[in-house]
Amino acid sequence: MAQEACAIVSQIRFEEQHTLWTKEYEDSLQTDHIDVFPGMMFSLAKERMEKSKMWQIVQKMPKGALLHCHLEAMVDLDWALEEAFMTEGVCVVADGPITTAHERRKVGFSFVYAKNSKSDMPIWSAGYTAKTPVPLKQAAESFPDGGKRGFIEWIRSRVSITTSEHVSHQEGPNEIWRKFMSCFPILGSLIYYEPIFRKFIRRLCKQLLDDGVYYVDLRSAFYTPYRRAGQQDWDEDWFHMLEHMGDEIEKFKASEEGREFWGARMIWTTIRHFGKKQVIESTLSFWLTQLRLC
Repeated sequence: MAQEACAIVSQIRFEEQHTLWTKEYEDSLQTDHIDVFPGMMFSLAKERMEKSKMWQIVQKMPKGALLHCHLEAMVDLDWALEEAFMTEGVCVVADGPITTAHERRKVGFSFVYAKNSKSDMPIWSAGYTAKTPVPLKQAAESFPDGGKRGFIEWIRSRVSITTSEHVSHQEGPNEIWRKFMSCFPILGSLIYYEPIFRKFIRRLCKQLLDDGVYYVDLRSAFYTPYRRAGQQDWDEDWFHMLEHMGDEIEKFKASEEGREFWGARMIWTTIRHFGKKQVIESTLSFWLTQLRLC
């Protein structure tokens, strides 16, 4: 049976090499003035890849365990934003006014929870005061380039490597690395609020199991602070975050839909680029959190 399956898959792969992945397809991309190299960039190949029979086969195959998984990188942005829009008190704060196209690409921003927040000045106005919480719905509806839909696309451009960024080779690897690192704090701020975080963990476990993954090693740099439901202030550490994550994993394993899921654990990491002081502080925070969990 295994030999027969191998022969079938090999034939499908051979067929798609001559129908999907051809020079003619690469040439068609040139009409969009995109340089194509022998190793096609993932962003250019992704949509076509997901329509292939080989992709459908790989999707259904059991994976066993996923041992390197960045928590913030597992966020389904459309789902998380929809949850944020439905969650009372979720706001947007920025490091300053965002009024120009350049500022939309560079000015820092994040999602926070705030009680009774209201702002007469949107973050898109020159009169906006840095770090002032603006209700998420208000920020989205007042987005100057397309309202809510344009706002969502803007968020997407800030938390992913866009097609234009993929092909901007002249900017060098350091620029793309800076963009990559800027995505995680934004995504973390979107999910590190208890009402959204609990749903996110439960959904993540379901998605992994549906994809044939029965066990996962998650990891995070524990850079973005966590906030419990309805709390105005951030938690002083990540004890409750890990506690809530453990709760949801065990609930999923105990459910009918999650009975085949083996489990998950969190690997505490940090970033060398942060510097010695911050790495030491992260290490101390890890041990203090461990003591509380014990």
